Amino acid sequence: MNEELQELIETGRVEEALARVRLTGSGPRAGLEALADIRNWLRARLYQKALEELAGHRQAVAEVVDADELERALSEIAEERFEDWLEDPLVGAEAWLQKGLLAVAEGDLRGGRDCFAEATRRDPRHWRAWTNLGNAELELGNLEAAEKAYEEARKRNENYPEVYQGIAALAKRRGQIDRMVKNLKLAQKKRLTPRDEQLPGAVLPPRRPGLRSLLDTRVRWALWIVLILLAYWWTHR
Repeated sequence: MNEELQELIETGRVEEALARVRLTGSGPRAGLEALADIRNWLRARLYQKALEELAGHRQAVAEVVDADELERALSEIAEERFEDWLEDPLVGAEAWLQKGLLAVAEGDLRGGRDCFAEATRRDPRHWRAWTNLGNAELELGNLEAAEKAYEEARKRNENYPEVYQGIAALAKRRGQIDRMVKNLKLAQKKRLTPRDEQLPGAVLPPRRPGLRSLLDTRVRWALWIVLILLAYWWTHR
């Protein structure tokens, strides 16, 4: 592996390294593809999936990074033991996100906001970090900053339900009721899909119509009614 690729990996720019390998046709493509998938599972908080990805492509990953150390990092992150991994180029963003969540849980909203911002700096594709940053900015009353963070999250992963929940809360704060209801509907729709199908660019498999489809339609109507009642409660409490 050449020095340029090595530097990209050492600074956590896995997707950029993978793009270069795909363009040139030379380099550890399989290992970088596995690392990119592992990072996506981390962003989705599907830690077991990340560990399974590593196990299934361990030899290819070992050509790029220390597979044993990565396994230890993923295992400890899965147990929310983030302290040793804040500076790690591959899992550091998730570690900072966990640190931010802990800060918020302990009542330090500004500290949490700063941790989420650091997570987005380390991994600009981390949609959960952007969403949590938006939530923190919203709670702090920084509406423009919240809007920008939510938009970044949506751009990184339009399938993530929580970003639409955040946008709905922001719209409520601004008195934009139509936008609030629209995004509450989007959030609920996205939540109906399995978490591993909420990754960026995921396409749901075609479903055959039948009794299941009829039941799903009834469920959706019930959900819309709940959303309307929720919107009414939000605007009149």
